Amino acid sequence: MMLVIGGSSFIGKGIQNLIKDSSFAKSFVFAYNMHPENISDSFQKIKIDLQEEDNCKILREFKSCIYLAGNSFHNLAFSNPGIDLDMNVKIFLNFMKYFKGQLILLSSQAVYYGLRGEISEDTVHYPTIPYGLSKRFQEEYAKYFYRIGYLSKLWIFRLMYAFGNGERSNRLIPKCAKAVLENETIKVLGKGKSFLNPLPVNFVAKILFNAMLHIMKENNKFLEITNINYPEKITVLDVVKFLYNIKPFNYVVEEGEEIWPVDFWGSINKLINYLKIWDMKFPNIWDELRVYFQELLYGGKKYE
Repeated sequence: MMLVIGGSSFIGKGIQNLIKDSSFAKSFVFAYNMHPENISDSFQKIKIDLQEEDNCKILREFKSCIYLAGNSFHNLAFSNPGIDLDMNVKIFLNFMKYFKGQLILLSSQAVYYGLRGEISEDTVHYPTIPYGLSKRFQEEYAKYFYRIGYLSKLWIFRLMYAFGNGERSNRLIPKCAKAVLENETIKVLGKGKSFLNPLPVNFVAKILFNAMLHIMKENNKFLEITNINYPEKITVLDVVKFLYNIKPFNYVVEEGEEIWPVDFWGSINKLINYLKIWDMKFPNIWDELRVYFQELLYGGKKYE
């Protein structure tokens, strides 16, 4: 059986949607802490509170895992770095007290904060923001557990930005839809120059799923780190203007700098090679953005 930690999360729901009608549906167990309703009843699901060490003993029963848990709020890391460390590092250490096997770990390109331009996975860097630090610590602990043999195979994916059904309402695209529906005004900070290079959640989910199948076929030990992001440079303002042209809304481009501008994007040479192996191609991102935005506006109906 393959376990998905954080199975009720945004990306977790993407994996559910990917496999719900496939023969793999019965091979996955989705773990949740607080929201079992976010896991379809067609899947096996279990409650695991990674903050409670004794609650993690059931992890001994699994040898393959996609790990999606942790804090994803950059502002929380800024306002309370201790909680952020607990959610990204402490609970991962609790997980590793009992889990032994092969692991797909979803990390973040926040580990590149402080750098500029295209960044390869082998770049040695210490992030300049708290959230990036906690994700980097999590990665380093994972590599440590690989070195000492707790993990036979480890694949770390550094995600830049995903969008789609199930994401938080305070993220960029849902906020733009809300601006249309409720006549609100969007503030685009830092002139909208931060890079997103986004990908739809279903595409990200398929990458993680294929990665798990890939390492299960490997006979030897396996360690890899791979960036996930769209191959073209796309900024926040690019997305806002594109959505505006679909359905106008009020937005203001702020002249001041962002607190944490994203001046970097991941090199995807490794990812491209794996996509070829898996017979996958990058989606048309503008089509994906259009369809998703229209779904938010019109309740699932698609308009040209």
